[in-house]
Amino acid sequence: MDPVYPDPHPLIDTPFRVGEWIAEPMANRITNGSKVRKLEPKVMEVLACMASRPGETVTKDEFMAEVWTGTIVTDDVLARCISELRKALGDKARSPSYVETIRKRGYRVIAPVDLDVDPDAGPRAATVPEAANPPGLTLRRPETPQRVRPTIVLWGALAAIVAILGATLAYRAGVEGVRPLGATPVTSYPGNERDPALSPDGERVAFAWDGEGSQRQFDLYVQRVDEGNPSRLTTLPTDDHSPAWSPDGEEIAFARCSTTGACGIYTVESEAGGAERLIVDTELAVQDLTWSPDGQMLAFSGRRGRQGAYSLHLLPLDGSNTRRLTSPTSTYPGDLDPAFSPDGRQLAFVRTAIDGRQDVAVVTVQGGRVRRLAREQKGVTGLDWTANGRDVVYAANREGAAGLWRVSAQGGEPQWIALGADGGEIASPSVARRGGGVAFARQMVRSQIVEVNPDGGVTQQLLQSTRDDRQPAASPNGQDIAFISTRSGTHEVWKAWPDGQNAERMSSFDGARVSAPRWSPDGRSIAVSARAEGNADIFLVLAGGETRALTRHPSDDVAPSWSADGEWIYFASNRGDEWQIYRVPTSGGDPEPVTVRGGVAAAEVPGVGLLVIRPRARGLWRLPIDETGLPRDQGVQALDANLSPADWANWTVVGDQVYTLERRFDRSADIYRLDPATETRTRVATVEDVPEDSGIAVFPDGERILLAQQSRADSDIVVVEDFE
Repeated sequence: MDPVYPDPHPLIDTPFRVGEWIAEPMANRITNGSKVRKLEPKVMEVLACMASRPGETVTKDEFMAEVWTGTIVTDDVLARCISELRKALGDKARSPSYVETIRKRGYRVIAPVDLDVDPDAGPRAATVPEAANPPGLTLRRPETPQRVRPTIVLWGALAAIVAILGATLAYRAGVEGVRPLGATPVTSYPGNERDPALSPDGERVAFAWDGEGSQRQFDLYVQRVDEGNPSRLTTLPTDDHSPAWSPDGEEIAFARCSTTGACGIYTVESEAGGAERLIVDTELAVQDLTWSPDGQMLAFSGRRGRQGAYSLHLLPLDGSNTRRLTSPTSTYPGDLDPAFSPDGRQLAFVRTAIDGRQDVAVVTVQGGRVRRLAREQKGVTGLDWTANGRDVVYAANREGAAGLWRVSAQGGEPQWIALGADGGEIASPSVARRGGGVAFARQMVRSQIVEVNPDGGVTQQLLQSTRDDRQPAASPNGQDIAFISTRSGTHEVWKAWPDGQNAERMSSFDGARVSAPRWSPDGRSIAVSARAEGNADIFLVLAGGETRALTRHPSDDVAPSWSADGEWIYFASNRGDEWQIYRVPTSGGDPEPVTVRGGVAAAEVPGVGLLVIRPRARGLWRLPIDETGLPRDQGVQALDANLSPADWANWTVVGDQVYTLERRFDRSADIYRLDPATETRTRVATVEDVPEDSGIAVFPDGERILLAQQSRADSDIVVVEDFE
């Protein structure tokens, strides 16, 4: 039977004011002074539907009748429109000023509405002239025709898609009138081309590629941007990566790392390759090299061994000792992607929090003073400075759009530059110091949730999706699976049946980074960590999608887990000098500390105690529970488990057994079952291509194991020449 909807209410098609914004339905835009936001037609109709009856609740059936007349759509479509509308208005679901959610009913506008508005009266957003450059974006138009090569012709259709997608997503990012810059693929070889480094004059790009070596190792190549084939610079059966040009463009520095994790830093001539010069042989794992503008030193990210946080290091080329510049307080990965400012006085870099949130920051070369420029919810995958040193360009996924962004060296709101294409993520931007242009890697990386066969570790995809799925959790009765997915455009909590069917979204955090779903013992709610206000807090996701905050603190609260009786939630927090474990009543109240020697994740095992991962040590640590029921950080016992602080999501407790996902250097991982009472440990399976924050789920009977597996990992090098 077809659904029966109420009689439609006429939609507004003339300009009206809602709060501080003027909405123009026929133009599908809203303005607030100099701010202009383009809305998709259905999003504008949703706003007009609510504005036609300000203060009144508009039910979902009424939305269906008035906005989607004659069309059957799911409730999720409406939720997405509301989410997009809130983003455009700058509204927050938890503390709304414009759109309020009425649980199990619908939505209503709570801001003042004026239906008699002249859109030409009062301040209007400035119109960008056709020939002008939008703020934060400089377009350089060459005076002579560009050379055409076969690669450009072959990729012409893709370039058109890039422009269309870029223009559409630009509006979502709050930018109007921006012409996307032409992105030209330079490589399209099988395998992975990564770590692009544009030469100072912008005419050549160096990169690492794993496509020609018999062992699939990464070697260094140089290729002209406009034509030609790549020239191979290194050929040894080791991984060579992180190329960095000398200021004069004559040499390229790079890192060569062994399977033990130790690395050497070398240089090689950029034109002919040939003889290599060893700069330093170090026990540090090295990545992300950058050469100072005066040619006197290199900077890199390094750490000792295969685990722990990366720090920034300075390597003088006069033979002096390497000096550590930063000491990140977080666990893996720490500080990455350093880039010298054009004057050589600062390094821009990416600093990562334990749950994956990343900041764009700068540090002074002399003194080591760190200053944050931008805070991101999702991964920042590389950065560089503009040639004039005024801005930092970085790759990130903002507003649901993967692309390049620029932020002033003094801080401020990031500006959209160019967006990704072909469904890929953008990584490792590199700006030419003298010639103009920016190169980056376009990555195709996705994770899918798979079921592991303990007999040999063979995996089978469980959840069908073209988006990123990870961190699965099985409900206590085995009837549902919770997981984190980007299939709605941003990180949200989803659930599905045990066979992977009937996937549905459970949360609406509106773009906040969400992690670590954990089922309550009764299976009625899910605890997660989410950055709804920038910092991470602990939330409960209840039936029907309602969320309730358990912690509100300017620190980061992550990695929740339930007590066996369901009365408490344990979590890790950096609200003190170091990461510690706290617990908070599920009914609400003030958190209380549990550990004093540090902790980044914890889980209770009935009859055994509280198991904890420490922030600066490998393994699992058992804390006994005293007669009052409180775990005590004394008399602690170390258990045999090869888990690092970065593996906070890669273990789970089922009954009185602990399952661990122990990653190897080659991206494979071993699954172990540990009995903490008897300290017996059994390897269950070995799985390939496991991402760092995969997560692991085990069904109550222990017969089914789920985890995330990387399903696609390719990257090509792309150059944008019209960039300064």
